[in-house]
Amino acid sequence: MRERRRYLIVLTCLGLLLFCSLTPRASSDLKYTYILYPDGHADIKIVCNVTGKEFLELRLEKGYVSETITVFSDSMPLPYALEPDGRIIINTSYLNNVVIEYEAIVGNVTAEVQVNVFINPLGPADVILPLNSALLYFTDSPQIAAVSDPTSKQFYIVLSYGSAGTYELRFLLLPRTETETSVVTPGTQPSPPTGGVGISNTLVLTLVGVAAAALLGYFIMRRRLKKAPEIEPLLEYGFDERDKAILRTLSKGEATLSDLSKAIGLNKSVIWRRLERLRELGYVEKGYSRGKSIYRLTQKGLKTLKELGD
Repeated sequence: MRERRRYLIVLTCLGLLLFCSLTPRASSDLKYTYILYPDGHADIKIVCNVTGKEFLELRLEKGYVSETITVFSDSMPLPYALEPDGRIIINTSYLNNVVIEYEAIVGNVTAEVQVNVFINPLGPADVILPLNSALLYFTDSPQIAAVSDPTSKQFYIVLSYGSAGTYELRFLLLPRTETETSVVTPGTQPSPPTGGVGISNTLVLTLVGVAAAALLGYFIMRRRLKKAPEIEPLLEYGFDERDKAILRTLSKGEATLSDLSKAIGLNKSVIWRRLERLRELGYVEKGYSRGKSIYRLTQKGLKTLKELGD
């Protein structure tokens, strides 16, 4: 009888070990970085230690954009399988590290200036707010720092979570001032600095107070100003050389996101954001062919391109 019990205990332990090894779970071998944008999007980078593992299986954020997913190891691209439920599966035999990068819609904008964000990292995560935004609310107890750029005139707020979890945060978009000298291309954001001076939570809260006062003045000024007439073809609203490059490329024929990225020399996530904006304005339309997204120029886009002399 005792031998039978020992045998059952051993089998139970082995079963639990096998179950734990096969069940996707939070791991200290994962490191997340979220770079947030004013429109609720995020560039997400996951660095994975896969030493000794044959396969890596992770669930992406719910709002992932499949066209923007890239997987590589030591700068070499890797094949992957993406399941309908958002799980990505990668063969990691003989690899030590894998990097997954993609874009996802993780937030929504309210009142044009407040962004509410929900993220679900499976490991420690750094969350970088847009340039000069003000933190309003966050869950859990992350470490918070404000990192300045080399000029010390602009700053990024960084929240560092030490473990996996579901987190919510909210931030305000501060109105730009004439004293800011750097130019941010629409749909892009400068890369956050890798170094800098951390600022205490007290100073961060002070910045929130300053932000609230600035926003109050911003709304008062908006009410006093008359609504400006729409300008076609929106050249005064950031219709720049990158937008023109996309239109020029599509004027030669329909193309996929990968085709445009290679032709123009920009990251897929940047191209995708530009395409979505151009679609909303009616310059580009989207279709599907053999399971892939295909983009083509509309009559409005072609007319605009001719007006610009291209």
